[in-house]
Amino acid sequence: MSHWHLVSLFGESAYLLPCAVFLALWLYWRGAPGSARHWALAFATAALLVLASKLAFMGWGIGSAALNFTGFSGHAMMAASVLPVLLYLAVPAARRRLGWLAAAAGVALALLVGVSRLALHAHSVSEVAGGLGVGLCVSLPFILRRTTPHGPLAMVLASVVLATALVMPMTGTVGASHGLIQQLAMLLSGRDRPFQRGEWAMHGRAPAYATMHAAVRSGPG
Repeated sequence: MSHWHLVSLFGESAYLLPCAVFLALWLYWRGAPGSARHWALAFATAALLVLASKLAFMGWGIGSAALNFTGFSGHAMMAASVLPVLLYLAVPAARRRLGWLAAAAGVALALLVGVSRLALHAHSVSEVAGGLGVGLCVSLPFILRRTTPHGPLAMVLASVVLATALVMPMTGTVGASHGLIQQLAMLLSGRDRPFQRGEWAMHGRAPAYATMHAAVRSGPG
């Protein structure tokens, strides 16, 4: 496994989706239903937006040839939404400045995940930038809430579990979401195969630079 593949795992939905669910349940358990609802609604909206963008392209070829856009990067969105929040809540509320630094570290790690998707030729710049933007629209407003309880022990334990899972990848789970989205896109659109990068419903043929990238796989997430 290359170092970019390892970095990319920090945005893998198989690991971060359980973390997102854990955050919502933990907030309810800590007596912060408002924060839990805020987190659940924001994260679910972002996830549905990413899913809709992928289905639109895979099923109907709806994207942007000019931007080489076939859907928001799920890895980038997942990393940018979950990691800053997880690290921020791992710092005691009294250490506010340290909490901001932890959140910044989470953002930096999410950016690195985005770079890894480019290095692995899984996404275009527009797809990674869009995914990061959607994810940060989830994490940053949530972090700015002053009523959100912090849970250093719970967040550290969650981070340890995440780190352990990353070094022992679940072979049958990693990347499975991409295949499921393809199957759903074909089911909804009635096509026998999904659209591929370089194919656009609104264009007879891809522009020259998009054709050059046609060999670049959409890749999972």
